[in-house]
Amino acid sequence: MSYQVSARKWRPQNFSEVIGQGHIVQTLKNALLNNRIGHAYLFSGTRGVGKTTMARIFAKALNCVKGPTPEPCNECEMCRDITGGYCPDVVEIDGASNTGVDDVRELRENVKYASSKGKYKVYIVDEVHMLSKAAFNAFLKTLEEPPAHIIFIFATTEPNKIPETVISRCQYFEFKRISINDVVEQLMLITKKEGINVSRDMLTLIAKSAEGSMRDALVAMDQILSFSGDTIKEEDVKIILGFVGREVLSSFMNSIIKKDIQNILKLVKELTINGTDLKIFCKEFLEYIRNLMVIKVATEPASLIELSAAEIEHFKSEAEKISIEELQQMFNIILKTEADIRQASQPSMVIEMALIRMTQIGKVMAVDEILKRLENISVSGNAGVNITGAKGSINKSRDEGKGISGRANVSTDNLTLTPDTYTSLWVKIKESVGAKKPSLGGILEDIKLSNIKGDEIILNFKEKASESYYRKTLELNQGVIRDTIKEIAGRDFKIILEAYSKEGASNVSSNNGSDIEKWKKEKIQEVIDIIPGVVIREIGGDPEHVSG
Repeated sequence: MSYQVSARKWRPQNFSEVIGQGHIVQTLKNALLNNRIGHAYLFSGTRGVGKTTMARIFAKALNCVKGPTPEPCNECEMCRDITGGYCPDVVEIDGASNTGVDDVRELRENVKYASSKGKYKVYIVDEVHMLSKAAFNAFLKTLEEPPAHIIFIFATTEPNKIPETVISRCQYFEFKRISINDVVEQLMLITKKEGINVSRDMLTLIAKSAEGSMRDALVAMDQILSFSGDTIKEEDVKIILGFVGREVLSSFMNSIIKKDIQNILKLVKELTINGTDLKIFCKEFLEYIRNLMVIKVATEPASLIELSAAEIEHFKSEAEKISIEELQQMFNIILKTEADIRQASQPSMVIEMALIRMTQIGKVMAVDEILKRLENISVSGNAGVNITGAKGSINKSRDEGKGISGRANVSTDNLTLTPDTYTSLWVKIKESVGAKKPSLGGILEDIKLSNIKGDEIILNFKEKASESYYRKTLELNQGVIRDTIKEIAGRDFKIILEAYSKEGASNVSSNNGSDIEKWKKEKIQEVIDIIPGVVIREIGGDPEHVSG
């Protein structure tokens, strides 16, 4: 007998041999057992998960001499003919080659005739989504009310392309991807019967490359056997399937952590020379980063990672060298790179730049930690509100309370200025005025306290505002404002209203200008120490910004 590929040789011939689709097997077997057989079925799912195989087994179960039965005998004439593919009562149609209305019209004419041998005439339409919209519409009436002896089984990898009117007339079964463990178990069973010497780890690599497709796994194994013979080695699997391997990925990760760009470029060059598919490299590196993440966050990673105990220990040692936030950024970079290299003329350069970018991530802090440290800077920077006078003093940091509180005299003598001195005082005044008279408090939001000179408080408004409006408002409410200032500052002040101009008033005296600039530079540097960057522009150089 001539050679037969494994995918055909080991195709399941009854329901018990189907793997990974237990929910569908159970439903169809119960339907056969209880004689609740529908007239149309739709099987959807990715390639190689058993759609056509299940359709053939179902056709045998319907037409077996014992049928309808959940266990076809595979020995009677009907079972043998269906298995061999030459039964006239089981018609397989390629949807991609029969897309038009004429093809559907011919099918409608043929379904009128009774089956020649079996109880049912079964039409299996593969890749049914390839039918045209007109063909689907022409098929609707026949599909909804076919002759009693006709059963349609549709198979598709793209159910989204099938009209809802067709789906609603079928029993819809969605086939799942076959798990890696199920694929490995099936491969072990086949290799044992075939006398092939191969470890479970190698079969796991083959199963991973198949991405849930049993047929793809069997095709890959046939290809490896043609290269290596009856003994499959790890090197053979990596060469045929294009895998990079954990050791190489570990070298890349260590070089990234050490910021060894030269070694990274060397490793990428080796991948290129060896002809490695860089899309596969990205896929493996994504899984590698994901495994490191699982190791860091999971209490029982062994149940979430399909690796040996020794490999898990290796991942644990590597996971200690890097933070979760860094792994998240690395994952995002490689994920984007995987998409970029599909259109890149020089994929190796895209990989190089992505890996170099990963070395620049540096230590990443959580957002909560950054905010906390910035808040500490703000607190320490605003602690210098120190207003002294003959009758009392105010020296209050934000650790003790917000703004300025209590009663004290305000004087320019020995006044310690910081950018928040006038702001804190004015905020307190506005809050108190707003509590007494909300409408007046809203107007004061557009006014800045720019300076205190002796018994005068100088207030500024923007040049574009109406000076007469502000003056009139303050004159009408002068009593409320002055009483509030006295309550907070402890003494009377004369209110001076001035329009703001860049050449005019400033709430920072010339004697204190250098101190303020020094203070600003220190605080900016503290922020840069937390969030690395460069200063593009300093905001707060004019009176309006300094005071508000």
